[in-house]
Amino acid sequence: MKALNYRAAGAGGRFFPWLNALRNQSGAYVIRDAGSRQVLYVGESHTGRLGKTIKRHFHAWRDDPERRHRTYNRERVEIGIRLTPPGTASAAQVNLIRRLDPRDNGFRPAEEPF
Repeated sequence: MKALNYRAAGAGGRFFPWLNALRNQSGAYVIRDAGSRQVLYVGESHTGRLGKTIKRHFHAWRDDPERRHRTYNRERVEIGIRLTPPGTASAAQVNLIRRLDPRDNGFRPAEEPF
């Protein structure tokens, strides 16, 4: 499997342009701690909303308490992307989870945020 190229998500409260350019893309993504390089989370988007899906991890959902999730500080993490056709994004996610053993997949909302 080809190595992922990790990049910073943003700084100063803004997302970097490369993340905004993922509009209409599908694939899997890895969020890791920029300092320790520990893999924190692996996700996917198969609906052509990869950039928006990734950005959700930097904002709390306030519309539905049942949809709580772990959020990350965009200045402390890096993101690796694997672009795929929509039909293979979920399989790419599963493969990355098996390979990288992310800390937060299976997160329970009662835990402290990163």
